[in-house]
Amino acid sequence: MSPSLTRDVRRLLGPADPTDGRPLTAAPDRRADLDRILATPQPRRARPVGRALVAAAAALVLLVIAGLQFAPQPRPAVAATPPSLRYSGGSGSAEQLLTGIATKAAGAPAPDRSGDYEHLVIQSWSLWTQVDGERVTSAIIPSRAESWRRADDSGRRSTAYERAEFTSIGREVLWRAQNLFDDGLDPWSEDYAAGQFGAMWADPPPADGLDDWLHIGHPRQNGPYETIVAVTDLARERLLTPATRAELLRIVARLPGLTYDGTVTDRAGRAGAAFSITSDHSGLPTRHTLIVDQATGALLGYEQMLPTDTGKLDVRAPAVIGYETYLTADYTTLPK
Repeated sequence: MSPSLTRDVRRLLGPADPTDGRPLTAAPDRRADLDRILATPQPRRARPVGRALVAAAAALVLLVIAGLQFAPQPRPAVAATPPSLRYSGGSGSAEQLLTGIATKAAGAPAPDRSGDYEHLVIQSWSLWTQVDGERVTSAIIPSRAESWRRADDSGRRSTAYERAEFTSIGREVLWRAQNLFDDGLDPWSEDYAAGQFGAMWADPPPADGLDDWLHIGHPRQNGPYETIVAVTDLARERLLTPATRAELLRIVARLPGLTYDGTVTDRAGRAGAAFSITSDHSGLPTRHTLIVDQATGALLGYEQMLPTDTGKLDVRAPAVIGYETYLTADYTTLPK
């Protein structure tokens, strides 16, 4: 049994432990008690209470795992997913509306500056999926990423994962037993010397030729949705100035198939406007939605949803399979 599974089983069965994990006696007394018990003849049918509890706990764990492996499972076995955002309105030309927001973005104030590090904070949620033979098991894993980047590409990046969420204890035990991702979900932080903070683009966004620069590593032949992916990749690693934001929004506004979904309150409680592209390039029809501040053009969020077909994923359509909320984008100092 893996250490992580042992830990999680102890947590799940903890309420049944009458000692609550605490020793009943001091170490010397426990040694003396053990010697006395071993020296005392026991009736043949006697069963120590502690051994019975351990046996019962072990049997329960085996029963849960065996049931998960062999008992008939409901189909589809549906994982919990975040609620869909509620959009209102949605009429009008997406291109015209987003171009208008881009004009406002160009005149928006520059980000606050209290230092020379580009500081980003992004809250995200992803559907992590494991496949074991024919069984697909999914978990909700929220995370918070924070980065500080200076012009010389020095800085720091950190990520903290929140507790994975499941629809049942049984699904959690099965996930932990597979142990595919457990060791990779510890919080981490790394500092970078000058020139060592890697990025998808080697240089900051240029003043001219942003459209071609944006598509480095994001082939246009993948379809219009690839531009949305590129914009969010950029927002994940660089602070966007008002001029850059405005040009990015103009690029998105020209995408064929772009729709205006209406106004929405994002997952941080901020008002925005939603614009989407739907693509099946990943194998399933997926709606990629950008949420932007209508007054400043700031990117507020990015949502990915399977509107109709979820394939073999254990989710029910329409299903949000990932989102990012862009919480902070300013200049600051590097924390000590």
